[in-house]
Amino acid sequence: MRLRHTILISLLLLAGPLAAHAQIGLLLDAQANVDRDFGAAITGEGHSAVYLARVCPSGPVQLRLCAPRELGSVIQNYKDYKEDAPYEWNAVPLSVYLYGVDDPQQKPLFASPELRRILQEQYRRRYLQDVCASDKCIRDPAANWRDSVAAAFVREIYIFQVNTTEAQDEQFIRQFNARANVGHYSGFRNNCADFAKLVVNTYFPHSAHRNVLNDLGMTGPKAIARSFAHYAERHPELEFRVVRVEQVPGTYSRSSDSHEGTEQMLRAKKWLVPMAVLGYHAMPVLAASYLLTGRFNPDHELRAHPSGKTAALNDELLTADESQRQQIETELQAERERQLGTPEQWERYRERFDEVLRTAVADGVIADRRALHNLFRELETRGRFYLDNDQQPWMEVESGGQVRHVGLSAGTVLAPESDRRLALQLLLSRTEDLLSAKPKHRELYPEFQTDWALLQQAEQAMATPATHGIIAERR
Repeated sequence: MRLRHTILISLLLLAGPLAAHAQIGLLLDAQANVDRDFGAAITGEGHSAVYLARVCPSGPVQLRLCAPRELGSVIQNYKDYKEDAPYEWNAVPLSVYLYGVDDPQQKPLFASPELRRILQEQYRRRYLQDVCASDKCIRDPAANWRDSVAAAFVREIYIFQVNTTEAQDEQFIRQFNARANVGHYSGFRNNCADFAKLVVNTYFPHSAHRNVLNDLGMTGPKAIARSFAHYAERHPELEFRVVRVEQVPGTYSRSSDSHEGTEQMLRAKKWLVPMAVLGYHAMPVLAASYLLTGRFNPDHELRAHPSGKTAALNDELLTADESQRQQIETELQAERERQLGTPEQWERYRERFDEVLRTAVADGVIADRRALHNLFRELETRGRFYLDNDQQPWMEVESGGQVRHVGLSAGTVLAPESDRRLALQLLLSRTEDLLSAKPKHRELYPEFQTDWALLQQAEQAMATPATHGIIAERR
């Protein structure tokens, strides 16, 4: 049996039961607010990609079956990778795609443009030597290969996931390795959502399709996510579940929810003037189209299908008699609460955090809550990001004539050489960010519990006399 579990996909908890199947997951990426594509910024479509749990990259443009314990890959299409040939798609290891690192334990706790640039360069040197040798590919900041690295720094990501068989995965690898990997990108006819639709339909024919009217003639990421989710719900044997990967706290602007064309027109103020020019008579048609065929809330899908266990329980409900239904529904509710938390549980954590913060202020760790809000930007301004010999992210900060460094991953933030005060400050700021998120943008509850445990360890470490990671003094 292979190590696969819904929580594993988020790469935030690696422990979990063994699962019998690999998976395919359709990614719905929120609209990053650092997007260079003017059209995408106007339409608010976001981005589509596909996660394949048993398919790994053999270089960025060839596929193979994963070795044991490999976490699979994300395959996607972009306008122009600017690589040495005009490839249609690249495949990248899942952990690299989400967080820019090979080892999930090295997942950065802090996101910044400079750290992402460093991780992109590391990826290029390690994975793209055979396809990215030109100066244009290496130096162009708009090269789309860069978008394959640390996507969770700049956007929230939903993964709509179902089971696959090994035969399906092997067939897909043969088909795509034999298929010409030549890009013909067109925003209207051959965009990222068209490619993702092609991939999932290769596994499950007619499972994803576009919504021509709501996306104004294009194929949109949200439309294919909706159609794929509805297909999965009609096939309980696929054990449909949804994962949300939250945007990493840091100095990037929060991403915006992915919208379809009519939804964007009805919601966004920047479309009011164009609509007025086109004519008010179009508004009822657009509104009716959206209300009848365009409404889709990824957060609602997550709350209905947050784990493999809920998928199995929903399957049991289909054949349960009346005496069994109540017990299964009780188990379903308990599992949803375990994955998502209850309002009362989240409120208790906010109260506990207020106590932790008051203690940190009293101990002089942080000046006040306002200083906490500004900490990420202050560290980015004063600090220097780097990777250590194990390729793990760190930050060096000069303060009061002393140079201190702090680990930026769960595996290094409390390492002996990591400054304890900086580590606690960083984790306080991160936790405050996580707890202030709206429910539809929160971490899954088990993931937050892991973050909370790390904060508690940082508190304990701060109370223990030790050196604080000073590596030099300025004179």
